[in-house]
This record gives sequence, C-alpha cells and structure tokens, in this order.
Amino acid sequence: MGDLTVNFNREEYACKCGCGEADIKQELAIKVQQVRDLVGRSIVINSGVRCARHNGNIGANETSSHVGGWAADLGYVGSRERFELLAAVTQVFDRIGIARTFIHVDVDPNKTASVVWLYS
Repeated sequence: MGDLTVNFNREEYACKCGCGEADIKQELAIKVQQVRDLVGRSIVINSGVRCARHNGNIGANETSSHVGGWAADLGYVGSRERFELLAAVTQVFDRIGIARTFIHVDVDPNKTASVVWLYS
C-alpha cells in the first residue's frame, strides 16, 4: 500500500534520474488516486517529479509542471487501456495531454485550465 494515498507511494512519483527528488503535490496524488479508483486497476506512473537537470536531459520544456511536482504521466498499454484511462482522467483533471504510451495530468495553478493537447 502507499504512503501518499491508498495505492501510491512517494517512490512511484520520484524523479527517474535517481536524485531522490520526490516532492509531489498532495492535490495531484489525491486526484491520481481518484483516477485509479475509477479504472479499478493499477496505474503506472511513467514520470512524476523531475529535477531540473533530468527535465533538461530528456529535452522537456523548462516550464514543465513535472519540475514543481504538479504533474504525472500515467502509463497505459493499448487502445482499450487508453480509452479507460482517458474516461477516468476527464472526470478528475482539467489539464490533460495524450501521448502514445501515457496520459499527462497536472494541477499546475500557473497554467491554463480546461485544456487537452496531443504529443506528436
């Protein structure tokens, strides 16, 4: 079980470079848990918190919401999982990015709300 919510722990949201940065916003963790409850199955956090160095190393925008702990990329496999995850995400989040293998969600108060975008 998790130390942030019922099913998620801080380690799942930690920066993937191994630096230990894991300052995820509680508001985000609670909403991701709500999505997990709606889909009724486990969800992999592909990317949560990113340190500025890792964010730069992967070529992400320097204003990425991941750097502040405001965002998570929720992984999926196949179109059925994408459909189920997207149906749940749209009930909980109002900033959504759709990619080939993940759905980005965030609660960044400094970004425009009520948007959905696609990654090329």
